[in-house]
Amino acid sequence: MTLNLSALLLIGVSYLLLLFATAYATERGWIPAQIIRHPLTHVLSLAVYASAWTFYGAFSIATEAGFTFLASYLGATATFVLAPLILLPILRIARSHQLSSLADLFAFRYQSARTGSFITLLVLIISMPLIAIQIQAFSDSLSHFDERVSSHHVAIIFCLIISVFSMLFGARQPSIRSRHDGLMVAIALESVVKISALLMMAAVIVFSLFESPTALTQWLSDHPEQLQRLQALPSGNNWQILLLAFFAAAFITPHMFHLMFSENASERSLRLASWVMPLLLLLMAICLPVLLWGAVRLDVAQPADFLLIRLGQALQQDWFVIAAFLGGLSASSGAIIVANVALASMLQNHVLLPLIKLPDTDRFYSWLLWMRRSLILLVMIGSYLVYLFVGNRFPLAQLGLITFIGFLQFLPGLLATLYWQKASRSGFLLGLCGGMAIWFLAILAPLLSTQLEVISPALLDQWYWWAIISLTINILLLVFGSWLVKPSAEEEEMAVACVLNALPRPQSNFNPDNDSIEDLLFRLSTRLGATSAQREIERALQLLDLPMTNKLRPLDLLRLRNILENNLSGILGPAEATALLRPQPLSSGNAFRGREIHLLEEQLESYSERLSGLAAELDKIRRYHRSTLQHLPIGVCTLNERQHILFWNQAMVDYTGILPEAVLGLKPQELPQPWAQLLSHFSQQNTTYQPAIRVELEEQQAWFSLHKTDLEDGQQGRIILIEDETEHKLLANRLAHSERLTSIGRFAAGVAHEIGNPVTGIACLAQNLKLETEQPEVLETGEAILEQTQRISRIVQSLIRFAHTGQTENIDHLSAISLNRCIEEAVDLMRFDETRRSVRILTQLQPDLWCTGDYQLLLQVFVNLLNNACDASPDQGKIEISAQIEESWVEVQIVDEGSGISAENQERIFEPFFTTKEPGKGTGLGLALVYNIITEHCGNIEFISPADKKQKKGTQVIIQLPVWTEHDSPSGQGLE
Repeated sequence: MTLNLSALLLIGVSYLLLLFATAYATERGWIPAQIIRHPLTHVLSLAVYASAWTFYGAFSIATEAGFTFLASYLGATATFVLAPLILLPILRIARSHQLSSLADLFAFRYQSARTGSFITLLVLIISMPLIAIQIQAFSDSLSHFDERVSSHHVAIIFCLIISVFSMLFGARQPSIRSRHDGLMVAIALESVVKISALLMMAAVIVFSLFESPTALTQWLSDHPEQLQRLQALPSGNNWQILLLAFFAAAFITPHMFHLMFSENASERSLRLASWVMPLLLLLMAICLPVLLWGAVRLDVAQPADFLLIRLGQALQQDWFVIAAFLGGLSASSGAIIVANVALASMLQNHVLLPLIKLPDTDRFYSWLLWMRRSLILLVMIGSYLVYLFVGNRFPLAQLGLITFIGFLQFLPGLLATLYWQKASRSGFLLGLCGGMAIWFLAILAPLLSTQLEVISPALLDQWYWWAIISLTINILLLVFGSWLVKPSAEEEEMAVACVLNALPRPQSNFNPDNDSIEDLLFRLSTRLGATSAQREIERALQLLDLPMTNKLRPLDLLRLRNILENNLSGILGPAEATALLRPQPLSSGNAFRGREIHLLEEQLESYSERLSGLAAELDKIRRYHRSTLQHLPIGVCTLNERQHILFWNQAMVDYTGILPEAVLGLKPQELPQPWAQLLSHFSQQNTTYQPAIRVELEEQQAWFSLHKTDLEDGQQGRIILIEDETEHKLLANRLAHSERLTSIGRFAAGVAHEIGNPVTGIACLAQNLKLETEQPEVLETGEAILEQTQRISRIVQSLIRFAHTGQTENIDHLSAISLNRCIEEAVDLMRFDETRRSVRILTQLQPDLWCTGDYQLLLQVFVNLLNNACDASPDQGKIEISAQIEESWVEVQIVDEGSGISAENQERIFEPFFTTKEPGKGTGLGLALVYNIITEHCGNIEFISPADKKQKKGTQVIIQLPVWTEHDSPSGQGLE
């Protein structure tokens, strides 16, 4: 071998610099985001579980206890296989409430900051020996190259480098909730190096030392004792308690909890880890016996903890030794870095911040950041001191077992947090203290008080028994304490949140009327200082897209408080953040709060897909009833006992044009007019029904009927139903108007009938003028009188017939009509009317237009249409009339510049007695007569409104009449 200590140190430092470069490149965005945020990257980082204890110490377990070494692999495998039952629920709770550590979880579950502080100190005490093991593994691995090297000096340098890395890439943001992508990618890289090193070393043993798998099988046949030693099942209860201890260590240890739940942003990675991590652990477990058999064949000397390095030296292969060294360095450094970051965060949240006053300075967040970095350094110093005290006194594997048994004491409380609602804080602390006391007095204290260099198998057996006893007492005290001291209301609420993996119902014993931004700012300022409090509130308002004003709706204030609580939990811890933002209590004890129920509805909507079993069925029923209320054809407005609006369905949105987000939490009198007066006045009245109240809406009239009912005599709120009666009211008005018009029509028909007699007399007198005089002027006047009386008679007959049957008289004979003359006469009649002279009528007629029809009836059509066009046109408006032949039709177009016909009225313009004019200005018969006349002429009539699409005004009337085809012998009344 040509490898010496200096070269190995250079390789180690270069490797650590590679980690620095990887983390830096990640933070700078030089590595693609698809790689950084890929679930597989997070899964690989979870392989930090295989620390120096697994990489080096497992060989000692395999040498002494054979098959027992699999406990560390199978225990972690069970953890990831059971991810849907344990890991995913914890992730959901941690993600929903910004929990970043085991202390955060217990402080949240049992609503106690002191509980979080107590858990932090216990985790710190148990974790320091675990970190010390990693330091010992690195320093001892170098001593196998040169016994003269000072392991303590090497350990100091190693700790300093690891501390700098932890501070730079594990504490880059003041809030613990921030993800550290550089840290996670570097840890994932270390996992790849570690696993690759094991696989390559195992491959060398199989294909180089034994030459082939067949040769290895033959060697095992020749040495059956080696295989039997691994296959022999362990005696006693060692196997079960070790399996349970490693099961707990896979997610309770601070570095594993931090990577699984604080650095993880999705459930997808944990679902991927449920099969990838067991696969990686299986590959590592397969490598271990192969490497152990290689050491047996080469007769590699003890100690077994560093068998890999000894094996490389025996093979005299430098790269093998380098792989063993880098694999161990990766295993130890990864666990130390993440554990330091996690422990520093816990100490900051649960030990230091509750005791010290935070500075009121613009550099508050920088101050927090440097506090956590200082804590990282302190944790590293404490771990180094533990290493000095216990270093080299005990094998890595046996010393690691002590820490894993200590972490096992948290398992009953954690499982109770997830699956037992009746667990109380007193029961949890009683059980934990009982289990920890036995662990400390029966396992840790005797070990630290003696000068043992090697732990005997008999002492190990005692430890296993004491571990079982401590765990049993822990569980019994947890059950007994929870039965003796019942959980408080807050604990029960958090228990529901954890057990059902749902968000907790917002606190219901607080008065929203006492909440304001000024109140929140005051409460935060007492802890964070005015500057930092203002910054946190502005940040939360920006997330909610709300203005910086003290006049916020109660629902928005509740949302603001929840966002602040989640944000501050990453800085102060969940327990202190909750206590700091707790509003003032109500004077009354009523627990029903409208704004809270609405917020709970929002939370359930975002959480519904996670529910299962009975909870999912209840959520379906809730959704069904809510959907029913939302889609009712009448408006539903629910008020709570303080008269705040709780529910506002879709019909209310259609009526008012106001979205639920804008009204929930307001009182009726705070709504825009006219709804404020309508709802508040009706809500205060004693009557439960108010029919057809008229409301002015955007210059239109609407009518609404209102109903209301109280819940529990008003103690639980009030329901107001609003029904739109506008269509019914307008229909009733139209029917009444139609009945009046019908009566008028009948009266007019009677009058018209009576007019017929004097008109007939006038016609007779006009005819007798021929017998009494021969003066041309008188005879011409008589002809004109006779012609007009005939026209009057035809109009009267049409009116009488339409009044009785709704139809014009049948046209007995058709003749050729000069359409030019008919239109010009209708225009002349309009000009005779002084009220129509302000409107200009322009004609553009193709010459010699002849159609088939009745002259008087068509004249009546054009007169009616021009009358309507003049009524709709503004002063100095313009009406254009054009006519031309289109194939077998004569097409006439009349275009005005009026206001047009609304879309809802276009389908009704030909209905008898339908009119949009004011009463007394129209009968609604004009267009009905026009339509009937055109139909009798086998023609078509069409209205297009608006005629001007850009300016959205005007009406275009298009009339089509059959062309007269017998031009050679025109006759009849229409001849010119």
